[in-house]
Amino acid sequence: MRLSLLERLLFVWLIIVGWAFEGIHAEAVEYDLRGQASGWHLEGRDSGDWYYNQGLRYIPQFTLAQSLAENHFLDLEISLNGFISASSSDHADDSDVELYRLKIRFATAQTETRVGLQKINFGPAQLLRPLRWFDRLDPRDPLNLTDGVYGLRFKYDALNNASLWFWGLYGNDETKGFELLPTVEGKPEFGGRLQYPFLNGELAFAFHTRKVLAPPMDSGDFRENRLALDGRWDIEIGLWFESVLQRQRSDTLPFEWTEMMTLGMDYTLGIGNGLHVLGEHMAIVSSEGPFGWEDDRQVSAYSMNYPLGYLDNLSAMGFYSWDEKEYSQYLCWQRTWDNWILKLSLFHYPTWDDVELPYRGDILSSGYGGEVLVVFNH
Repeated sequence: MRLSLLERLLFVWLIIVGWAFEGIHAEAVEYDLRGQASGWHLEGRDSGDWYYNQGLRYIPQFTLAQSLAENHFLDLEISLNGFISASSSDHADDSDVELYRLKIRFATAQTETRVGLQKINFGPAQLLRPLRWFDRLDPRDPLNLTDGVYGLRFKYDALNNASLWFWGLYGNDETKGFELLPTVEGKPEFGGRLQYPFLNGELAFAFHTRKVLAPPMDSGDFRENRLALDGRWDIEIGLWFESVLQRQRSDTLPFEWTEMMTLGMDYTLGIGNGLHVLGEHMAIVSSEGPFGWEDDRQVSAYSMNYPLGYLDNLSAMGFYSWDEKEYSQYLCWQRTWDNWILKLSLFHYPTWDDVELPYRGDILSSGYGGEVLVVFNH
């Protein structure tokens, strides 16, 4: 494991914070060490050829917490992601130990400030997410694994359930979320979010700005700005939307403006133990001007979830690309004990090179096949 300069500075800073913990009411300091071990084996067939992917992963997590005063506390978290995997693809065997989380948090009754390598995500959509700005959470993954981002995030919760977020990111040179182009190295990113109660639901506005490395990667950089509006309401059914307007001012890109819009709804049917049904539709529109419509892609998605009993759950998920007229289908049975999870899944996906779908994670591949996943938490 080789640490970057930013990661080394964070480690030094956390050591200093640890000394601070020891200096204030050391008897009240709480320590916790837990971990998650998982193993998987996937078999699939694509374009007439069989392939496999298998591996082991372990994520240890160490936390240290200190109460400072009434409703005030300080804690820090360090976790690693160690894995080893093997695949039938050429040169696909891999193993590594990476930093997974490295952050410190200061919280009061109405505020929370976090600094370090952390997860930042928000928005009501679950399958097709225009607000997938900083995470790569996959709705098929029961572990909810995603790389974090380096930065500072402040959140204020008002007494009327409104909330105000501010964040500043630095040192995130790889693409994140739905980004196709990386942030310029050494340039900070800024943004914020205001969420407010509205008509028995919630309405939120968000923005983010960053400097992007233009293609080809040595041709300079340009400013990218994002504005978002989203909301959720629970009436007889759950209703929500997410919308993003993005501007990229670059002569090297075919379109300056991109609009993303998702509409979603869910409902639990009174069938047996309760069948939860969810549907979303997303349109991605590119144009020369704001709110134009010159090129688009549209995807629909659904999920169904049925509890077979106290331990067992059956779920199905599907995506449909209206441009390529291709389906993506996924079926899963999962049993959960106190510390163990056993998951068996089947999938049928188009070949990724030909079809544009919202999730191309390394959990599942193309073609058709199945996967076995075993998880142990301690």
